[in-house]
Amino acid sequence: MTGAEARYAVKTAEVAAKVIDAEAIAINLTTGTYYSLDGAAGRIWALIEQRLAVAEIARVIAQEYEVAEDTSKADVHRLIDQLVAEGLIIATTEPAGAAAVITGGKRAWVSPALNIYRDMADLLALDPPVPGLELAEREAPVTPQPRR
Repeated sequence: MTGAEARYAVKTAEVAAKVIDAEAIAINLTTGTYYSLDGAAGRIWALIEQRLAVAEIARVIAQEYEVAEDTSKADVHRLIDQLVAEGLIIATTEPAGAAAVITGGKRAWVSPALNIYRDMADLLALDPPVPGLELAEREAPVTPQPRR
């Protein structure tokens, strides 16, 4: 399980993501799997992008949603564990950004969920493995190309 002071960052070399209207959409470019995080899950993703500590993310969520802080902590930890397992985020020591709490009244709480879609993985992967290609590339002689 994640530590309260741990901070995470999106694996930008392998993951393309965007938050639109409180929903985060992410694609693992290596596997082609895509993900949707809406509601509180989308907000948690946005806070992860700011590299906040897990405890700070849970605190912000408890301030913005109608949820007890203990429930917020447990749900944030669970979602982060899922994001790590899916290879979307990694632990980081980079400095955190500042979190701006969204005002205007607390929103209704729905436990955050990571929606996973693997149905188009073969089409979305940028560099899908081709059987035998890696072996053929290793065995092919490398010939320097003349400069023009």
